[in-house]
Order: sequence, then C-alpha cells, then structure tokens
Amino acid sequence: MTAVSPREIRGGDFAVYRSPLVSVTMAGTFFLKLVSFLCIPFMTIYLSENVDAPPYVIGVIVGLSQIGSLGAGFVSGVLADRVGKRRVLLAGLFGSSAIFLLFFLVATFLKGTPAFPVLFGALNTGYGVMSAFFWPVTQVLMADGLPKERRASVFRHRYVLTNFAVAVGPPAGAFLGIASAGAAFVISGLSYLVFALAFWWLTRDTTFGRSAGPAERRSLTGALKVLGTDRVFLGLTVSMILFTLAYCQIESNLSLLVSGRLTDGVRFFSVLLTVNAVAVIALQPLATAVSKRLSPRRTILLGNALFAAVCLLFFFAPFDKAGLVTLVVLVSMAEVLVVPTVSVVVDELAPADMRGTYFGASTLRNLGLGAGPAVGGLVLASSGSSLIFVFMGLCGTAAWTVVHFTLKEKSRADSGPSPEPV
Repeated sequence: MTAVSPREIRGGDFAVYRSPLVSVTMAGTFFLKLVSFLCIPFMTIYLSENVDAPPYVIGVIVGLSQIGSLGAGFVSGVLADRVGKRRVLLAGLFGSSAIFLLFFLVATFLKGTPAFPVLFGALNTGYGVMSAFFWPVTQVLMADGLPKERRASVFRHRYVLTNFAVAVGPPAGAFLGIASAGAAFVISGLSYLVFALAFWWLTRDTTFGRSAGPAERRSLTGALKVLGTDRVFLGLTVSMILFTLAYCQIESNLSLLVSGRLTDGVRFFSVLLTVNAVAVIALQPLATAVSKRLSPRRTILLGNALFAAVCLLFFFAPFDKAGLVTLVVLVSMAEVLVVPTVSVVVDELAPADMRGTYFGASTLRNLGLGAGPAVGGLVLASSGSSLIFVFMGLCGTAAWTVVHFTLKEKSRADSGPSPEPV
C-alpha cells in the first residue's frame, strides 16, 4: 500500500481509523498508558510507605524500569525482525499483564518481608523490558499497515493520546482512591490482557504476523553494523538524547526552583505540569499545519531552534508565574514539533526488513530522560539556579547542530511501503 485511496482523501487524516488494527492500536496506546499511570507515578510513595529503606534506594528501585527499557529496546527490535513482530508484540502485552498481576500478588502477600523490595525491583525491571517489547512494535505495526502519506498524522495522533493518558491517569487514580493500592495493579494487568487478546485476534492472519525469511534475518551483530553505518540515524539519536536531556528538566529540576523561589511553589509546579499536558494537546493542530508545510528535517530544526531560543532568553526574563507559564507553553510547542516528527524520520530511514530494529534502537533517546535529572542537578549545585536554563538552551542548540549536519533534505530511504517511544 503506497498511495492514498480516494475514500481516504475524502475522510482526511482520520480515514485511517477505518482500519480495525489501527483503531485498536491507537485505543491501546491511550488506555494502556492510562492504566499504567494509575500506579506507576505513585510507586515512590507506595514503596516509601512499605519499605524501610533510604530515599535513594527507593529511587533506584523505581528507576529500574527505565534501565530495563533501555537494555531491551534494541534487542526487542532485532527479535521483531528475526522471529516476527507479532510474537514480540504479544510477548510484551502478555508479559506486561503478568507482571502487573504479580505486582498485586507481591504487594498483597509479601509486603513487609525481606523479599518484598527485591521482588518489586525485579518486577519493575521486567515491566521496563516488556514495555520495550510492546511500544516500539506498535509504531512498526501502524507503519506497515498505512500508506506513507498518512503515517505522519497518525504518529502525531499517537503522541497526543500518550500525553493525554499521562495527564489523566495520575489524577484519575488519586480521585478513584486506587493509587498506591493493589487495585491499580489488577486493573492494569487485566487491561493489558484484554488488549493482548485483541491484538492476537486481529493479527492472526495478517502479514504482520509472519517472520522474516532466512535471507532477511540479521544477527544482533549484523544489525549493529547496519545501524552503526547509518550516519543519519546515529545523528538523529544523538540529537534526541540531547533534546530529552534538556527537556526533562521541566519535569524534574524545575520543581526545585519553583518550590524554592515561589511562596506556593509546590502547588504551582503541579499547575505547570497540567499546562504542559494541555498545551501538547491544544497545540497539535498548529504543529500539524506547520509539519505539512515543512519537510521533516526543517520541522525538527524549527522545534530545536524554538526550544533553544526560549530557554536562553528565559535566563534574562523575570522568574515569575507568567514567565514560567509562557516558557512551558513554548517548550511544549517545540516538543510537539520534534518528538512525533522523529518517529516519521525513523520510519523513512528504516529498510522494510529492519523497521523493528530501527524503532527499537530509537528508544536509546531515553538515555537523556534517565541522565537528565542527575546532570541538571549537578548544574544547579555547581553554577547556580538560573544557569539551568542556559544548560537547556545549549543542549537544544547542540541538538539543532547535530540535525543540521547529519539529516539531509533527501536522506530518506524509501523502500516502497517502508517507513516510536517514553
């Protein structure tokens, strides 16, 4: 499928949802993120109430999911290309369901025992691994099943749904009284099970369920060689690590500045997080209009330039509520220009038989999310609070520079219907 049908043209960007597989994939993106965030953001609180350990130990246990995700992203992508994307997708879904149900059992029957924190950490690592098996492959699934002209819009829709779920999940869990409780684990586990069965049914007779032929299979070493020689993909990954390294300061170290320099800083910081989530959703039509007029390369460059300029200029602006809201809104605009467009470019760069590998390897961008709070904390400790915005701006400038010199206007690998996530 390489062209858009007249029916799809009449239906606009939403015509793709006539495909049951696309509709279920997008519904899964929203609901599975939603139920995950009923409990994942509250794990620190839950562990602090039930584990006799210092805060840094609890932080390590909570952070194990990111470590598991980083370690498994590339491997899951290669496996998807070797043994079949359907198998990896279903393994991630059924595995996530089992892990959340095991969370419930451990929290119910082993709470207070010496084994509790160990098992909790092991399960949290497993959740990161299963996430790396599932989320990148859903992007491949949509790329495989859609005409090239529609993929950019669907990647943007996917990104908005993800942010909407992340915004709704924590307050919904708190309002319903299930946050930090075993019920959240059960709801999440059963939700993953439902979507696992739905994907199993919808993909059972599709080409998506077939594994690659012997001639197309690559070993881990062979896949690394291909990725290592793809200068454009490497540059794109480095730029995203730099971008996320800076962007995550909004959700981490900015809280220290706001709480320390404003009288009602803690409450206002929660308002800023809500502003960020709402802005990502509200600015989506504008970002879509911009991306349709510009190439993916220029869209990413514009987003990085906007991010860098806003952060550097904010260093000279008054540190007040109006300025912080303006900063978050403009940074959100940069976010919706950059992040979904990167998935579009990965989709274009990946050869038809290596989409899983490329989308899996693109999860390396999360290195920035993992290292960002610590690096930003060092900047705060060593050079003063306001310089954190200079650091963010310089990271954005470096990301722009990498994209400018590595991502060329005509660098896409178009292999017919050939053309990623947290």
